Amino acid sequence: MAFWGNKQEDQAQGGQQPSPARASAANASIEESYHNLIEAKGRAPGIDLAIKLSDLILEHAVAERASDVHIENQGANLRVRFRVDGILQDMLNAPKNTDIPLTQRIRVLAGFDPEPPTSFRNEEGRFQKMIGGRAIQVRVSSFPTVNGEKLVLRVLDRQQLGLDLEQLGMDQESLAIIKKLIRNPYGIFFITGSTGSGKTTSLYAMLKNINTPMINVISLEDPVEYRLDGLNQAQINAKTGFTWAEGLRTILRQDPDVIMVGEIRDYETAEISLRSALTGHLLFTTIHTINAPSIIERLFEMGIPPFLIASSMLGAMSQRLVRKVCQQCAQKAAPPSEAVVNEFIKNMDPVEAKIVKELILKPGSDYKVEKGCPACRNTGYVGRVGIFELMLMNEEVRKQVLDHSPTDMIRRTAIQTGKLRTLLMDGIGKARNGSTTLSEVIRVTATMV
Repeated sequence: MAFWGNKQEDQAQGGQQPSPARASAANASIEESYHNLIEAKGRAPGIDLAIKLSDLILEHAVAERASDVHIENQGANLRVRFRVDGILQDMLNAPKNTDIPLTQRIRVLAGFDPEPPTSFRNEEGRFQKMIGGRAIQVRVSSFPTVNGEKLVLRVLDRQQLGLDLEQLGMDQESLAIIKKLIRNPYGIFFITGSTGSGKTTSLYAMLKNINTPMINVISLEDPVEYRLDGLNQAQINAKTGFTWAEGLRTILRQDPDVIMVGEIRDYETAEISLRSALTGHLLFTTIHTINAPSIIERLFEMGIPPFLIASSMLGAMSQRLVRKVCQQCAQKAAPPSEAVVNEFIKNMDPVEAKIVKELILKPGSDYKVEKGCPACRNTGYVGRVGIFELMLMNEEVRKQVLDHSPTDMIRRTAIQTGKLRTLLMDGIGKARNGSTTLSEVIRVTATMV
């Protein structure tokens, strides 16, 4: 739909140019630096060049705020891609040089054997690197392809984590509710969202907000991505029998006040978690579903009895990340017409559709449309902000749970009673104030419309 503010067709597409604030990694691009290394290969050992190239890639990744680095063998070419603001971008695509053992260098850093195994086995490792005066954690995964080994490096930059609740992007009303909710003496609170949507960041922010010397906070994670002061963090190790269920049973003998379970995947872990929430413990956890109300249906499918869900669950939050519009080049946009909005909402639940229509057309908006400039690498966006769907339990919702009602009915009841503001509604609010664009909100929430 045209009104969602798609970019003009004559705009430049493709890779981003680093903004002045982010240009510290190098004045030259990775591609230029790679070719300079190739020219220098006769004057330096190959391993020295591989060390320089791996350091160069990581420095650029941190400067560009990349969450992941993909190093791929594409036939005769070496390809390096960065995932920036959730979108993959080519940073290097050039003929590979066998005299520069880049993948072997990264394998050694990750604790692997220098050469890939002849038969497939799961290889995961991690290492730490000092870049720009701070420690960067890098998690490495290896995968065999027909063209050769592919490495994916997850860049864990604690400075980018934003561990304060106020930095997550919640509106003031939702923030106040969350701060009150996470101080309950017992109960379970769920977070759901797609991979890379910031669930772990939100969990850590909540734990940091309530963590004091007076309470015992224990987490069970797979893997432990960030080490936080004051928390007792444990990592799952299925090889030694330290599974989610066994870890949770052990935690309950450690006199915990607050427990964070990285993810609920099965009946046993879910059942222990919910019963623990009934017996005086406050639990935070994640679960994979499409939105907050569908968490209840997921627990039903695992075999959890309705009374246990209704009596232990405090609420649930679904989240996604939307790209923030570049403030240097964004242009003002007119609100969409009523006819276009009517077309957009025609397949929605009538209760939700009415609220969405009012939100979009409400006067006083500051809608923006992305344009593109050197500061944002011609994408029109710089950085990301969370959009949140917070659902709280109340008597009406609990009754629906006890009646084993379907997700649609639970969702409608929560919206009608003011206990649910959907991802789309929150996203529209952020588009109205000019933080992002309507097109970006629709892209991210499309499966829920």
